[in-house]
Amino acid sequence: MTKKLWDTNNKNSSDQISKFLSSDDIELDNFLFIHDIDATIAHINALFNIKVIKKTELLKLKKSLKHLKKDFTSGKFKLTNEYEDCHSAIEFFLTNEHGDLGKKVHTGRSRNDQVSVAMRLFAKDQLLSIKNLNIKIASSFLDMAYKHKNDPMPGYTHLQRAMPSSWGLWFSAYAESFMDNIDLITYTHDWINNNPLGTAAGYGVKLPLDRKSVSEELGFNRLQLNSMYVQNSRGKYEMQILSSLKQPMFDLRKFSWDMSLFLSQEFNLLKIDKKYLTGSSIMPNKNNPDVIELLRANYAILAGQSSELENLISLPSGYHRDLQLTKKSLVESFQIVKQSLEILPDLIKSIVIDKEQSNSFIDDEMRMTDKVYDLVAKGTPFRDAYNIIKSSEVSNDVTESNKANSSAGSPANLNLNKLENRLSKQKKLK
Repeated sequence: MTKKLWDTNNKNSSDQISKFLSSDDIELDNFLFIHDIDATIAHINALFNIKVIKKTELLKLKKSLKHLKKDFTSGKFKLTNEYEDCHSAIEFFLTNEHGDLGKKVHTGRSRNDQVSVAMRLFAKDQLLSIKNLNIKIASSFLDMAYKHKNDPMPGYTHLQRAMPSSWGLWFSAYAESFMDNIDLITYTHDWINNNPLGTAAGYGVKLPLDRKSVSEELGFNRLQLNSMYVQNSRGKYEMQILSSLKQPMFDLRKFSWDMSLFLSQEFNLLKIDKKYLTGSSIMPNKNNPDVIELLRANYAILAGQSSELENLISLPSGYHRDLQLTKKSLVESFQIVKQSLEILPDLIKSIVIDKEQSNSFIDDEMRMTDKVYDLVAKGTPFRDAYNIIKSSEVSNDVTESNKANSSAGSPANLNLNKLENRLSKQKKLK
């Protein structure tokens, strides 16, 4: 039978209902448990500050909580279905260790604000991890952009050959995109970086809780002040987090699409390390980019989690048990994003370009737009130049792109140093 803090006699307990209520909550709590312990330590420090517990009691509780954290990290303590959730596991542990003293730990808090602070700390930690992955990915793309900045590549619109381009432009497009993701993740981290602990079930408590010291100890920038808003923000904050996670996954999906095309025999522009390829069970000739295709597919999983969360939080004010399910969306979204992004830096570095094949795709038709601007440079109005070139026969007499006369960010004027400076600043920001 699962231990419940709120059930004093167990007379009406049902394993079926307990399993339904808890679902996979205890498994998800394994991701939150360390943060719940850290928040509990900060909370008892604050209880000592307002003289709810004594110095000797504080030291005993902190010693036990640090041992619990160490035992959980090493695997000695297991968070199992014996407990209803990670919060009750901490209280049962302390009560077993210290009797009535352990019962004091929950003073001034509810499981509502307890789970909120644990999820907030978990999200902050995970966002920093995702941010660092985006930095690594942007660096990998930028390194490849420098390496291949002058290597020709056919440019496409509508999947039709359009204009001459360069692999430097293609790689740096993704580098800049992941830099944008870094900014968005940083903003989201700052936006959620406020402390919900001390608001209890949504209406505060009749105690002068030292919420400021808790915020400082846990590394929050400010208090989440309104006690009801703490509950109203559950799901709302997670939606913003998932929104920021969708951006790198959106880029990954686009990149994977490009790779799928360029690796195909029809294009045959790129090759990657064989560890990212799989064979066919029936066709000996096949080397399939399965890793690329699964990376492309993983965006759909994250989009599904986002949709589930958005529908889940259609609720009135205050706490509702529905909010328990927001934990799954958050934890599993971080897992799929981290799992996907961790593959990318080495995959990018493994890309080999077939320069001869790339160059062969760039024919005179693709240079017609450059020829229009050759006429513009001589004083012909653009629309007249466009019509002249469109109606004329294409010749090989096409002026090569001149860096001095090319727009910033174009293949002939990539401005990679500016991207490098931006990334360097992002690396320094904590």
